[in-house]
Amino acid sequence: MAIIIGDIHGDVEKVKAFLTYEPELEHVALGDFVDNIKSGVTLNDELTCLDMLLSSNTVLLWGNHDICYTPQRPWRSMSGHSLTIEEVKCFAAYSDYLRELYVENGDLSVRDVFTDRFRPHIDRMKAAYAADGWLCTHAGVSPGVAAIIPADILAAGSSDIAEWLNEEFKREFQVQTYMTSEGPKRYGYGPLFQIDISRGGLDDFGGIFWFDPKREMTDPGPLVGRQIFGHTRVPTPEIGPHWVNMNNYEEGIWVYDTLKNCLIDLG
Repeated sequence: MAIIIGDIHGDVEKVKAFLTYEPELEHVALGDFVDNIKSGVTLNDELTCLDMLLSSNTVLLWGNHDICYTPQRPWRSMSGHSLTIEEVKCFAAYSDYLRELYVENGDLSVRDVFTDRFRPHIDRMKAAYAADGWLCTHAGVSPGVAAIIPADILAAGSSDIAEWLNEEFKREFQVQTYMTSEGPKRYGYGPLFQIDISRGGLDDFGGIFWFDPKREMTDPGPLVGRQIFGHTRVPTPEIGPHWVNMNNYEEGIWVYDTLKNCLIDLG
């Protein structure tokens, strides 16, 4: 039994509603906790939202936006915020990690601040999770990714598939992708990290952080059974024959309640 929510992107009201709904049940958040594109959302709002999630017992999955703020940084960070001199000094005053960066670089970026929040929780966060027979990932398992999962793992069901994806994620996350003389090392290479050409990448299909069934014009892979994901924006949660897309952008605070086996609008 679990309560599952899609992309949060710094929405404090969404997090409050999610965490207080059926608090005795397991809660699962499908990634993309930061980088809000709505006007009026401040950096402090995003940090408050992130701190609420990180201090809760919620099962937290990596989204493509969140992984940007790991030290491995497979993709460039996507925050629209910036720091004033006063904010830089304030952040550097309370964190040893940020203080060291400030002394070394003479400045701090928003990326540094988010990385500071994520670093202690890197081992806690997951690439995939099985909740009541539903396979949870950030962007969904495409047919291309499903095809690389061993047949015996697929036959075993969602828990074994999630475990396999998590182990494959750990392996791919250690692979260096590229490094230039002007930038830091970047890690994360393999099918799970792929970005389809329709999303600006160079690959034939998206991995579990970038798969976009709308732009790739293909349904999530049925081989993995029932799955819940976000990432691809839809007006309201979209239900398919064996999947649910939770990344809605119109009114409502939608969650999936596996006990009641239905979508619920907390807004």
